[in-house]
Amino acid sequence: MTLQYPLAPNARAALDSEVTARTIAEARELNNGPVELIADFVRPTPAEREEMQAKADRGIARGFVQLYEDAKGNPVIAVSFWKPSTGKPRPKPVPPPRPAAAPREDHTDDLYFNKPGAKEAAAARKRKKLPDPNQLDMFGDEAPKPLRENGKGNDGDENA
Repeated sequence: MTLQYPLAPNARAALDSEVTARTIAEARELNNGPVELIADFVRPTPAEREEMQAKADRGIARGFVQLYEDAKGNPVIAVSFWKPSTGKPRPKPVPPPRPAAAPREDHTDDLYFNKPGAKEAAAARKRKKLPDPNQLDMFGDEAPKPLRENGKGNDGDENA
């Protein structure tokens, strides 16, 4: 069985309604006019709680009712139903016009960003990092020679 929503003007009437529709096209045909799917809440008073509970149980079985409980423990019945509409589209709220934003101060470094070749010049000015004299360069042409314990190089030099 597919989910069908009742056609009614309000949530209380939807609990009693026997006229149901599966799709919006079917609901428009039954209403002979435009409809909209609404979810509304019913908060029964203690006097009508038993009667509303029986109607809600029938709606739960049909799928268009859900039961909730508020913070005080009172039952709240959520009912989804097709509500006949006036046919006029709701006007969209017009947002208030925003005042024009004041121009912000430009904080970019015009000398750096606007000169052609500035990035290349900055790269050229970058200091070349000197190699650590204690680091052995294994692939260079002028590899330092390790010292022996007596302070002489492998070739016999004093200052090797």
